[in-house]
Amino acid sequence: MAYKFEGNNATKIDDLNVKQNTVKADKKQDNFKSDTIQNTIFRNNLNALFQQDEILAARLFSMGSQEKYEVFIGKDPIDINIIDKKTLKYVYEKPSKDIEHMLTTFADECKRYPFLFFYGLGNGVFYKAILYNETHKRVVVIEPDLEIIFIVLNLIDLSKELKSERLVLFYSKFITYSQIYYLIAKQDFRVYAKTYNMNIHTTFYDEFEEDYNNINKEFTRAIGQMVVAHGNSVDDMLQGIEQNIYNMPYMLTEYVYYDLVKKRIKLMDTAVIVSTGPSLDKQLQTLKKFAPYVSVISLDASYPILAKHGITPDYVTSIERVVETSSFFKKRYGKFDKDIYFIVASLTHKQTIKNILPRRLVLTMRPQNERSFRLDKHGYLGIGLSTANQAYQLAYALGHKNIVLIGQDLAFAPDGKSHATGHAFAQGDEYLYTTAYGGEGEVRTTYIWDKFKNQFENDIESTNKQDIKTYNCTEGGARIKGTIEKPFLEVMQELCKDKTPKILPNISKVSDKIANKEMLQAYNYIQKKLHVMNLVKSKVEEVFLNIADEVDKMTKLRDEDKLSEKMFKKLVAISNKIDKAKEFAEKPKFKIYIEDMLTISVYYIELELAKISVAPSETTIEKVKKLIEWVEIHKYWLFAVAGGLNADIETTKKASRNLIREMKKRGIFPK
Repeated sequence: MAYKFEGNNATKIDDLNVKQNTVKADKKQDNFKSDTIQNTIFRNNLNALFQQDEILAARLFSMGSQEKYEVFIGKDPIDINIIDKKTLKYVYEKPSKDIEHMLTTFADECKRYPFLFFYGLGNGVFYKAILYNETHKRVVVIEPDLEIIFIVLNLIDLSKELKSERLVLFYSKFITYSQIYYLIAKQDFRVYAKTYNMNIHTTFYDEFEEDYNNINKEFTRAIGQMVVAHGNSVDDMLQGIEQNIYNMPYMLTEYVYYDLVKKRIKLMDTAVIVSTGPSLDKQLQTLKKFAPYVSVISLDASYPILAKHGITPDYVTSIERVVETSSFFKKRYGKFDKDIYFIVASLTHKQTIKNILPRRLVLTMRPQNERSFRLDKHGYLGIGLSTANQAYQLAYALGHKNIVLIGQDLAFAPDGKSHATGHAFAQGDEYLYTTAYGGEGEVRTTYIWDKFKNQFENDIESTNKQDIKTYNCTEGGARIKGTIEKPFLEVMQELCKDKTPKILPNISKVSDKIANKEMLQAYNYIQKKLHVMNLVKSKVEEVFLNIADEVDKMTKLRDEDKLSEKMFKKLVAISNKIDKAKEFAEKPKFKIYIEDMLTISVYYIELELAKISVAPSETTIEKVKKLIEWVEIHKYWLFAVAGGLNADIETTKKASRNLIREMKKRGIFPK
């Protein structure tokens, strides 16, 4: 018998009906009218869910009733079971006892976890209960059956939890990779990445094993992408910092990204992004024929290939910071280069700039590291690891309705080739596999190409929502989800029909007046950054020297199995000193100057600290063991922060000399 659950009373009804109506998904009308839903609990839940997931809320609103399941409610309000009418399988053996057991288990094992992940909504009671623990900042639930979501939201008032987003609810058939990545990449979760585990609600959900594995794989993939986006090398970051600051005079005196976009936005409907996969060879003839009718965006490595075939790109993008990339620009092509804009990340190697000039150079900052300079007209472009991702984001920024990918194989060719004919470098062999173009079979790829693909799919999912079509006309390689896979010639004939040859306006270099003003702005920022870094470094070093010997003595006693409860008080005192140093380093007013170096210096240490923080510890001796591990790792945290900041200070001082020379040359250096 089916029931409707309201408060602490069970009211017998035939089914969980709601009035059907057309959902109003107007942004200004983001709730469901009270007269269209009779069940107050369902209405409140839908209004809250609508803020999280409009599509899911609208789908639930349009459902008439649940047909697949029967709902049974006992005398105890939590004694709710859901039974599949066809298979007679039920979510719980004994709902009250099962939920109490689950709560006890999680109270013991996971009570300190800020983030929990579950596959299966069940009857919803468990999630209502565990969220009474304020430590749980977010509980993510993926449910594979829409009718179970419908039932639960009619029975249990989860509106407060949904509205605050402490409970995040997904229907597995609607969930997308970009939703998962957005959730995982949130600042508060990042250091807890190693605590991730997708828990299965009950054995009832074993029948959804394939779906569970796919969902778990996507979450793991998103976590990997997020960790890679953090970077894993202080040396790489220091190289980026040095080259960005060294290149500042060129960025501020050449062509400005904002001016270019403003002048050309929406002038062209279609952009073709030319990558260097092995499939490019077969597309060059078609590209040459239709290049006058589209924006041609070439990657740095594709530029010499296009020059060789007489195909002039409108833009050439480059994002790498290594000197090897400069080789793509070593040769100059006279009139061929006249109107090409070279859109290059500001942290590029100085040899790349030397090789490009005097051609049209546009240095753009990347959003991760250089936003703190607040030179907004010069950025921001280049989220992701690849210049192909940078090129896609440029195509979007320029307002193209259609973005066409060619040569974007992201995989080895059947004959083992990694790039098109004429490419300067080869890719080392790896033996990872991904879905092939067209969806049939698999192709061999690499770890880094897979990360490029992840970023593409994330960006494409966003642009699809804005009615921007992305065509993958590579006709080979790996499948990129979200793209329309069609032959290049066919797409060009369709998109270029009745088009006239392009005439694109050019822009002038920035004026000396604006360049001088921005140089002073950059110089003042650098001086403030150096002051803050020195201040924080001194404080962190002071605490490190104060606690290091004591921590070493404690860890030695632990290793000799000589721990005692008497050590607890001293460990708390050490931990408090560390907390004060961290609070000082993490002051909001310092964040803009040191966040990037702080993050990369200690991110992997923070991952380990997060694992320690959620581990259970009940007895005093367990707390002593946990605290020793806590302060021991924090000793390395303090050392890493001080070392990272010192390296940043020296790098920044050295790199800023080029800016100072230019300012003195212009007579604008402060006295």
